[in-house]
Amino acid sequence: MSSKAKNNHNKNTQKVAKTDKKVFSWWLIPLILVIAVIPLITIIHVYVCGLETNPWFSIGGKLYDFFLYYKSFFLRLVGVIILFSLCYLLPFGQNAFLKEKKTIAPTIAIGVFGLLSLLSAILSKHSTVAFFGGYEQFEGWFVVLTYILCFYIAFGFIRTKELLKFILDVILVGSIIVGILGMFQALGIDWIQSDWAKPILTQELLGQMDLSNFHVKLNFDVGMSYVTLYNPNYVGTYAAIIIPYCAYLIIRGEKLVRRLLAAASVGLMLVTLLASRSRTGIVGIAVGIILLTILIIPMLKKAKPLAFVFLGSCVIGVVLLVTLYPGFIGKLLKGGEEYYVESMDCTDSSLNIHQDDGKTIIATLDTKNTTENGWGKQPIESLISITDEAGNPINATKNEDDNSLTISQDGYHPFVISGASIRPENNSLAVFNEEYKRVSGKERPVTDEINNSIDYICFKDWHHEWRFTDVEGKLMIYNSFGRLDYLNPVEKVGFEGNYHFGSRRGYIWSRTFPLLADHLILGVGRDNFVYEFPNNDYVGKTYMGYETQTVTKPHNMYLQIWMQDGLIALLALLFLYGLFIVRAFRLCFGKHRQTPGSGIEPQSFVIVSAVSTTGYMIVGLANDSTITSAAIFWLMLGCGYAAEAICRKSEA
Repeated sequence: MSSKAKNNHNKNTQKVAKTDKKVFSWWLIPLILVIAVIPLITIIHVYVCGLETNPWFSIGGKLYDFFLYYKSFFLRLVGVIILFSLCYLLPFGQNAFLKEKKTIAPTIAIGVFGLLSLLSAILSKHSTVAFFGGYEQFEGWFVVLTYILCFYIAFGFIRTKELLKFILDVILVGSIIVGILGMFQALGIDWIQSDWAKPILTQELLGQMDLSNFHVKLNFDVGMSYVTLYNPNYVGTYAAIIIPYCAYLIIRGEKLVRRLLAAASVGLMLVTLLASRSRTGIVGIAVGIILLTILIIPMLKKAKPLAFVFLGSCVIGVVLLVTLYPGFIGKLLKGGEEYYVESMDCTDSSLNIHQDDGKTIIATLDTKNTTENGWGKQPIESLISITDEAGNPINATKNEDDNSLTISQDGYHPFVISGASIRPENNSLAVFNEEYKRVSGKERPVTDEINNSIDYICFKDWHHEWRFTDVEGKLMIYNSFGRLDYLNPVEKVGFEGNYHFGSRRGYIWSRTFPLLADHLILGVGRDNFVYEFPNNDYVGKTYMGYETQTVTKPHNMYLQIWMQDGLIALLALLFLYGLFIVRAFRLCFGKHRQTPGSGIEPQSFVIVSAVSTTGYMIVGLANDSTITSAAIFWLMLGCGYAAEAICRKSEA
């Protein structure tokens, strides 16, 4: 090399070194917010969700959200900032990555995902919800766009070791805050119930009401950690992403202070994870450890250390599951109570009861007798006739005490059917009258005798009951919200006899599977799952304890994306993740593999990113995508791709 060429090389090297030292830049601010600030935002939001028009949802009333709405709001603002940042950085910044051949595949994958999600939102029946988010989710398409932008700015511009270190430091700070809050909750000291938190939580209500007696009521047990992440399950999702990076800093941190803080973070996060009781989080981390063991094989000179590492990883995983969650497999496969009624539906004045063994009971209401007097005063046998599908009478024994019939014929469960007239509170009666008018188009006919009463037929098994009433000669269910609805057959596939699988996920998945075939290309739109799921499955929901709840998500990220964005969008995401894992394996096992250096460096960063993102994908088998942690996943996946690109350049 000539002296002139050497001088030019030295100048370029100095320039790069100088550039690398300048770590912080204004465009990193949104990434800091995504990692360390957005997950902590907790402010009450009062709203009307718009589901009141559906008979399976309660009527009227304001809803309160503490954890999701403002996370979504500020995440969308962050998306705008990133968009403007990219508009500046791409023309005027370091945009050489756009010319790399290896950039094409992930760019196409994330583009397909975003485009199909956008088309699904545009064509959605509830497009406003699809774009801005809805009830108990608030993960609309504009939030999805922010995910994509997080990925792309990280992929394109986190291209130095110094920037990788900076991102790790931000993760460390955010995780320590989350871990401290979670640890206090584990000790029974809930920050959200404290006086100092009230002014923060109630910003939207200031000046609108007296907050002196305002208290936050949550459904979580004392000692259960949920931090600021809405649901204890989402603590598992967050932990699966964050803990690998903090553990990485313990091993590779270049300063003792950083290592000590990382150790504290891991300890706090483990306490928080265990107190959240998120078994999926433990499983995600355990699978990540196994992947880590595989990826570091080339770094081990002998097979003996590998065997110890692999066996040790498996033992740690098993010990964690067995000691911390005794009966884990049993809980996962728990069958729950017996499901005596497989389904029910109404045809005109008949109630068709389908037993779990395939037999059908038909209870037919005599609509002529029902108009004469209150049903509670009528002999039950004059109101109801009970037959099988062939029209043959089914034996039933009358109980004079409560005017009921108990089925007593061999081969049938001893269900109880009774007639009743109730005098509800004025508000409930007004709601019923409005419901009658809504479904029939007519005012409810009343007489002096039944003017203030609601007549219904009650059907009971051992533990549950369902109420039905007559609307213009048609039997309709009178549900737990005091509303009237048609009882139609519900399509279901899989998990028969084991709907309690995975904390009742088997039930939700069995009702979701039949819906998937209609969404191979486009989905129903973001946060529109609630409209597609059969929330009018009053039999199934009652058995699952969901009779007064609304199913808003499938508790499976893959089913969620398939339903809401379409199968092709899901495949695009899987390709994006899978391509990164392939590149990580190539980096560790390929012919040009390198030996990782000391400290924080790109190759080891790729490995820990593979572990982190894999943990997230594993947790996604039982949890949904959520704004509390999904943006961090997308950003860190982009950082992983960026670190791999740095490694490729060093090979050249």
